[in-house]
Amino acid sequence: MEFKYSARTQEGQESTGIVKAASKEVAINALQAKKLFITSLTPLEAQSIWKKDLFGSHVPVKTISTFAQEVAVLLKSGTPIVSSLRALAQQEKNSYFKTIILGMADKVRGGSPFSKALSEFPKIFSPFFINVIKSGEASGRLDDSLIYLADHLKTEYELRSKIKGAMIYPIFVLGVFAAVFIVMMIVVIPNLKKSLSQFDQEMPMLTKGVLGMADFFGTWGGIALIIFLIIGIVLAVWWKKTSQGKAFYDRLALKLPFKLGSLLQKYYLTRFCENLSVLINAGLPISEALKITADVVGNDVYQKALERAQKRVIRGEEISTTLEDRPDLFHPLAIQMVRVGEKTGTLGDSLQKVVDFYQGEINRSVDNLSKLIEPALILVIGVMVGVLVLGIYLPIISVEMGAMHM
Repeated sequence: MEFKYSARTQEGQESTGIVKAASKEVAINALQAKKLFITSLTPLEAQSIWKKDLFGSHVPVKTISTFAQEVAVLLKSGTPIVSSLRALAQQEKNSYFKTIILGMADKVRGGSPFSKALSEFPKIFSPFFINVIKSGEASGRLDDSLIYLADHLKTEYELRSKIKGAMIYPIFVLGVFAAVFIVMMIVVIPNLKKSLSQFDQEMPMLTKGVLGMADFFGTWGGIALIIFLIIGIVLAVWWKKTSQGKAFYDRLALKLPFKLGSLLQKYYLTRFCENLSVLINAGLPISEALKITADVVGNDVYQKALERAQKRVIRGEEISTTLEDRPDLFHPLAIQMVRVGEKTGTLGDSLQKVVDFYQGEINRSVDNLSKLIEPALILVIGVMVGVLVLGIYLPIISVEMGAMHM
């Protein structure tokens, strides 16, 4: 949110401007931290999506990870939590996150626990993050909890980036090829068509097909197709942000070909096991830990499966028994390790072993997938380019061959 303010400095000079903050209270705290005496503070009307700063209110995972690490270091050095937060706010470059840190510092100074201050910003700090902090406060080991969270977020970010990279690369290459293809159809081939029209012979079928595509893209029909595709992509991205769209895409993601679906299953299974392991080791009841894990797992299919599992666990069933009903989501190894952990009372440690195993599997799968995708893309694009080039040069080759036989 943005607020327009009027204030006076300590010297009595008037000061006006706009401050960006998560709430009015946070805006007041941010202005007071600048030693301004506020005379008026009014929220600005919501701007249209075309004028809105789409990135100003975003806090990257790496920033949150660094924040947790730095708070932990300051706490270990004996710096009080309020002083630590204010010191970090002064050096924070993200203005939106800076106001949040200052707001949390004021809430902690007013007597709120750190976990309570974090819960005021659920879009920035997940229930998982907040509950780990809460357990650290209860055990008196808040600094250790923050260090673990920093490492956890860093590892998860790197793993997610690796998977996204494996999936984005082929999309990017195909997108570039599509752009080059359209340029050839609209600009290059129409110019070559003038030269080909000089030949007094029947055009090969392949050449007719290439020239026909060029004619289509040079008309309103081709332009309409391109506009339709762009609108379709925009609508698909918009629909993905809705609950129905997210559920559809999450189901589709687990069924992607070329082992991409299997890779994503391992990723979500790893997130489930690691989050549940941490929360159980932090002392949370299993049913509550399952509920939080379902909220942060990141996939609608897994979320619904875990929510059903949580309800059955509340009724007295074991986790391993509830997971057996979804072998398509929870692999036999994970179920067996959960069962062993339940019988031996070491469920948290057993889940962490599953995490270690599947993280290795994911890294190997991503590396193998990258090695397979690159030659496959080269082959596909090579064939498509070859068809275009052959279609253009077949008439020329035919004429030259005819001249040689004369």
